Amino acid sequence: MLFDRAQIAEAIHRYPVSIDSRDWELFRSIFTDEIQVYLGPPTDKLKLRTVSADKFTKQVTGVVSRFAVTQHFLTDYHVEVNGNEAVCVSYMQARHFKPGQPTWDMGGYYTYHLVRTGDGWKIPKYTLTVTWEENRPPDFKL
Repeated sequence: MLFDRAQIAEAIHRYPVSIDSRDWELFRSIFTDEIQVYLGPPTDKLKLRTVSADKFTKQVTGVVSRFAVTQHFLTDYHVEVNGNEAVCVSYMQARHFKPGQPTWDMGGYYTYHLVRTGDGWKIPKYTLTVTWEENRPPDFKL
């Protein structure tokens, strides 16, 4: 169980590292081929969208590439393992820097659902619940 938790934490750690380093191959590697995702404010009715991980990686690449620098922090991993499935909840704070514009800051938490695969733990579903933000670019939609 401890080994699983360590592997899950490592898989989740790759999420912010891959975004901030613009390592899109690493980013893609943490997901199953198809994923369900929700990124937005808290809601009673999550509107998960299903998308191929390749398409999602391209979408995230386009969004993040608009900024000169990003910095994502994940803390307080809470991991529950149930056989070949797991859930990890992690607090998040992200900063997005673009010269000449106010820094876009946001915070909230991720809920990652993971499955054990032949290539390690992968994410088939996750949500980002944004609980606060400042200076969102006017043309940006989650």
